[in-house]
Amino acid sequence: MGITHAKSTDMAPKLFSSKTTLSLIAAVGATLLLFSSCTQAPVPVELGAIYSDHMVLQRERPVPVRGKTEPGAKVKASFRGKTYKATADSAGKFTITLSPSPAGGPFTLKVGDKVLEDILVGDVFFCSGQSNMELPVRRCLDATGQFVKGYSNPSIRYIKVPMSYNFDGPLDDIRPRDWEVLDSDSTAMGWGAVCYFTARELSGKTGVPIGMVNSSVGGSPIEAWMEESTLPDYALSELRRYQDKDYLDKVRYKNAHLYSDWQNAHNALPAPRGPWKNVQDIFSSSWAKDPQGQNIYGSHLLRREFTLTADQASKSGAVLHLGALIDADSTFINGKYVGNTTYMYPPRNYSVPEGMLKEGKNVVEIHLYACGGNPASFVKDKRYSLEFPDGKEVSLLDKWQHKDGRRMPPRDSEVFLQYISAGLYNGMVAPLVDLPYCGVLWYQGESNTGRAATYGELLETMITHWREVMKDEDLPFYIIELAAFEHSELTDNDFGWNRVQKEQRRTAERMDGVYLVPNADLGEWNDIHPQDKKTVGERVCSAVLESRK
Repeated sequence: MGITHAKSTDMAPKLFSSKTTLSLIAAVGATLLLFSSCTQAPVPVELGAIYSDHMVLQRERPVPVRGKTEPGAKVKASFRGKTYKATADSAGKFTITLSPSPAGGPFTLKVGDKVLEDILVGDVFFCSGQSNMELPVRRCLDATGQFVKGYSNPSIRYIKVPMSYNFDGPLDDIRPRDWEVLDSDSTAMGWGAVCYFTARELSGKTGVPIGMVNSSVGGSPIEAWMEESTLPDYALSELRRYQDKDYLDKVRYKNAHLYSDWQNAHNALPAPRGPWKNVQDIFSSSWAKDPQGQNIYGSHLLRREFTLTADQASKSGAVLHLGALIDADSTFINGKYVGNTTYMYPPRNYSVPEGMLKEGKNVVEIHLYACGGNPASFVKDKRYSLEFPDGKEVSLLDKWQHKDGRRMPPRDSEVFLQYISAGLYNGMVAPLVDLPYCGVLWYQGESNTGRAATYGELLETMITHWREVMKDEDLPFYIIELAAFEHSELTDNDFGWNRVQKEQRRTAERMDGVYLVPNADLGEWNDIHPQDKKTVGERVCSAVLESRK
């Protein structure tokens, strides 16, 4: 009799029906997919250079956050309890726009895989112009040091936009630089003094976090800050020359060798052997000229002896003040190097290393270089002394001796490429126009005194265009009036300096939302960079607050 075998499927217990099994598989798959999406790593992104820890965002305005990632990637962000999403375009670029929010902080901003900490929301100012906007706090300590010492305020933030220019159109981004927090007086030393004192005043008066974006370059003319399509014909012609790559390369090559070639030729000359001669008046230019009255270019040696007691020589912390010198200097005490400055404007305040001074006779020796243009000279009404920590000083105003150094022909002038029309706009303004600001501070005009009559028209054109690209037709502009210089206030209004001041006033009168900050009375006749930037900051603050009424 045959044996009948049961099928294995009939032998197995039926726990689930086939329909139930399929449903279970689908549910498990969905759960795994959800878990995967919840734990997926944030998309790697690269944010614009302006976005960093400690940044200040403009209050009550939408704030765009720009960055790059993989094309088509979906980017998530979060800020102040809100989440945001964006999809990168075909080039990988994306923009997430944060909703307007009131002042406050600190907050955390997350964008993709980037986490920015200590973000504040307050008032942000775009500060631009030339050297008086760029001038750092450390250059103003003789006039303002007592107010800077010991001050800190973590609700004040600052970023100095690195110098960048381009002649072929606007750049997408600035060069990398982090925001800084005013957490000590030493931090402030490198900040632009106008920005620093303005921020202090505004912070004290409003109680709102303050962010200062300092996009300025010493010596720059207004044409460098204007967009190509807004330039007058002469400036556009200049730009066209530098858009020629062959021409630009030749200029760069010449610039690269200009200083070293002159210095090498100077150093190859025989060492000076002439006698030391007494100088009756260091502020007279007679010692820097030949018998025919012509300027002597090259180097000059100047020395002065001074006597110290044992107590004076033993003190540490002495500072050698040599006012301002034209052009460059290397300075020594008792044959040992103490400091150098490579151009004419900065005050020479050299810290004397401990052990360099000695009891009895000491000698300070200056190797002064006159490279062309102005004769070698000491600038009058500046500070010339050796100062000790207790405030006592040894005067160095007289009893100098001079020896001819190595004579040279004047050095060729450098072409400062950062001054070429439209270059700075492309590199230092255009990449930042998407951000909202509560105002623009503009301190410029010294380099336009040669074309003073057209300055007002250029300034008005620039303001109109900046407002357009910043998408704020009412954006306040605060023009800081040029400070008086070289007795400009005593000349008629056709003098270039005074004419620029007049054009600044006219622009403020003609344009809505443009305000003049008085500054002429704060000038120093012998210094194009007056140090009292504290009063400037107070006046800017007053103008800002008055404009809001």
